[in-house]
Amino acid sequence: MWKGYNFFINEEMPLQQIPVSQHLPDDQFVIDDVKLMDVPMLQHILKQLYDGRSPWSYTIFLLELSRKDNGRYLKISFEGVVVGFIGIRIERADAHITNIAITPTFQGRGLGTLLLKKAEEYARNNDCISLSLEVKRSNKGAIRLYQRLGFEIKGLKKEYYKEDLEDALDMIYWLGE
Repeated sequence: MWKGYNFFINEEMPLQQIPVSQHLPDDQFVIDDVKLMDVPMLQHILKQLYDGRSPWSYTIFLLELSRKDNGRYLKISFEGVVVGFIGIRIERADAHITNIAITPTFQGRGLGTLLLKKAEEYARNNDCISLSLEVKRSNKGAIRLYQRLGFEIKGLKKEYYKEDLEDALDMIYWLGE
């Protein structure tokens, strides 16, 4: 258990006990803006995905959340527990997805797609013409998801990820009309 922060976990239904195949009705999920008090839970999610180490420090999250004029972070919660999030930053006419993560227990249930659709809505509302992101070259599941949603590979960024020097695929989704 995440020492010192177990107050974030719903004691009635720990995330580890929810069967992966269990269908969860959409009305049990809440999407809302990330607040500063959510940063420890976002860190917890990233640590689950990156072998116990978050590639983003608390400082980076705090800097990102302070950019109210050109960015937005959304979280998705199940029964009051944050199970995923997405970060979007407007850069000229592009909405760049800075981070997207779903806790392993909830992956494969369409939550990433739901958050990406919210990012698209935010981009359109801010007169953007595209959504962009980087993804680890080895993250085949995420690449399939992005391509299924219409993202195209724009290029390759060599040794983009500092923690392991893995290459990133640079991907873009043109919003069109």
